[in-house]
Amino acid sequence: MFAFVVALALSAPVALAEEEAMKNLTTVTWAHAVNNKTYLEAALASELSMLEADVVLGHISGKDGPPIPIMAHPPLTTSDLSLGDFLTGVAQYNNVNAKQKGVKLDFKSIEAFEKAQDIIAPFSKPEVTFPLWLNADILPGPIKATTKPVDAEKFIQLASKHPRAVLSIGWTTNYGGNITEGEYSREQIGSMLRLVNEHNVNQTVTFPVRAGLASNSQPVLLDLVRETSSLNSSITVWSSEGDNVEVDRLRALILTMGLEKTYLDVPHELAAKLHLPPPTNTKN
Repeated sequence: MFAFVVALALSAPVALAEEEAMKNLTTVTWAHAVNNKTYLEAALASELSMLEADVVLGHISGKDGPPIPIMAHPPLTTSDLSLGDFLTGVAQYNNVNAKQKGVKLDFKSIEAFEKAQDIIAPFSKPEVTFPLWLNADILPGPIKATTKPVDAEKFIQLASKHPRAVLSIGWTTNYGGNITEGEYSREQIGSMLRLVNEHNVNQTVTFPVRAGLASNSQPVLLDLVRETSSLNSSITVWSSEGDNVEVDRLRALILTMGLEKTYLDVPHELAAKLHLPPPTNTKN
């Protein structure tokens, strides 16, 4: 069963909503860069399903001492929200609300992930049921990306200590602006498959892929998900504002991959152009 589905006794309307989300992952909705207290409060008060946030090593504003995991996007190294307080806030919300909110933690360095292990541990226990994703770009990807990937072997090894968490592992990308064409190569897909196999990954896995590149990469992405089907694998299609995306090709990829295998995290304008099948009303 997909990790997004919450193992709770839910009221009938919420249960139906969760069942619908399992069948059509494109209906899962996202809050982005939930990296301070104000955004966290707003995201928890919203109808959004998943809270994406960035984790770096740094300091809480006005406090000294060794760097700790905080919620911030590089190059920032200060925040008013630590990783511990972020997770505690989400957990407290979920303890009193039937409709659970999940979190996607985007680690920007292996050092931040290493220092986060003891903080994550209480929230990755089996009795904690809200969705928890551990994300990092662990391999170099298109197009000759210059961003340094997070150490792949260490990330997978550390993530395995949190078996209920979804492993969200992708590639660095160089796309947008003047770069309007590209694709994921078979070699890049093969490198990811080798990592997953060599490290005996047995967690649920999703592969984040950039929409403009993924739309040109249907055959290799289908192979990737097919080869990892035992892990309940999926893709998470994401896009930055202004990325060039071949809408028809992206729609074909999503429908061929399957709505039950594709999370969609793209700007509203792009999502509307895709004209994907709407959620259906589930009847008893």
